[in-house]
Amino acid sequence: MRISTLKAVFAAFILALSASPALAQQWDMTAGSYHTHLIFHDDRFELHLHDKATHGIVDTSKGRYTATLLSGGKTTAVSISASKSGILTGRPVPKGDWVLLFRVEAPSRAPVQVRYSSGMARSGQKSPDKKSQEGHVHDHH
Repeated sequence: MRISTLKAVFAAFILALSASPALAQQWDMTAGSYHTHLIFHDDRFELHLHDKATHGIVDTSKGRYTATLLSGGKTTAVSISASKSGILTGRPVPKGDWVLLFRVEAPSRAPVQVRYSSGMARSGQKSPDKKSQEGHVHDHH
């Protein structure tokens, strides 16, 4: 291969990696009948809901979903909405030390509360403090 071709391939590879959601901050956990992924993007966060047994997408077009942010000694209700089936989106992205509590009430499922915190290990990382890890970690996404 010519050097210019290799440079083009390398540049395309770097561009694909930088656009990959895998580079966004992500945490994973299981709660009730759900497997969840919390993903931070530059301007929003997303909570992905999957069925724990099948890993199929949970229909979020109906139901009741709330989020509460605990940060800086304050408790704030955070507006979230179903942006796509199985994905709840909210703003702002928490900074510093934070806890995000989600109440998930999807039709035909028992309600659950999902608790994520800045002290948890992100997907693909080992937690330095086993007690701070609320869920389990995997990196297949």
